[in-house]
Amino acid sequence: LREADSFFSREDIEAYIVGGFLRDTVLKGEKELLDVDIAVPRNAIALGQRLARKMRAGFVVLDNEHGACRLVRKSQGKLFTLDLTDYRGPTLKEDLRLRDFTINTLALPLHEAVTRQKRQWKVLDLYGGRRDLGARVIRMVSVRSFDDDPLRILRAFGFASRFGFTIEASTLRLIKRKVKLLETVSFERIRDELFKILDRKDAFAYLCRMDALGIIAVLFPEISPMRHMAQGPYHHLDVWKHTLET
Repeated sequence: LREADSFFSREDIEAYIVGGFLRDTVLKGEKELLDVDIAVPRNAIALGQRLARKMRAGFVVLDNEHGACRLVRKSQGKLFTLDLTDYRGPTLKEDLRLRDFTINTLALPLHEAVTRQKRQWKVLDLYGGRRDLGARVIRMVSVRSFDDDPLRILRAFGFASRFGFTIEASTLRLIKRKVKLLETVSFERIRDELFKILDRKDAFAYLCRMDALGIIAVLFPEISPMRHMAQGPYHHLDVWKHTLET
């Protein structure tokens, strides 16, 4: 991070740490520095290529359209990743407003992160991220959230299951209205998010909630004939509920 900060300082670019690292640091107090997301005003891919050469790191473009890339370097037997992204709007405030959930809208100047003790960090919290982390709530940042990326419907349940949080009511209502948008998301992205939920010990409870909102019906239309299909006298559930419980 110090190497990255020196690079951005020479380029006269104000870079911000955003996303999961800050969320988990506030939530748990400590987080191993293995992956960090950094937002810059523009030219993230070109900057990332140059920074990767200076750091002797691997480099891959994640998203040409939205300006996102990843630097990877192995040290002491561990893989460290640094993701660079362009602002999603003209300013940092707009970038944070276009993120998925309030708990992921915290930001911190990279220079401050590497030059000050953690207790001295002045984390930017423009959309109530700390409040919702304290209340253990998943809340959309804006009503555009699921239109911008429908996969966020699954990510809401992924974060809820990971942290044991509750999805707040207005976010749930919007998910129910927007659930059909999941049909536009690639199977690969859906698989990755779904497997994160299935990996949790309480996956059953979250799958039931997803089913009640119509999410399962969109992800697995083949399940429809199983609903309300009776079984033999030794079964107290229909085929779908029996399968889900199993």
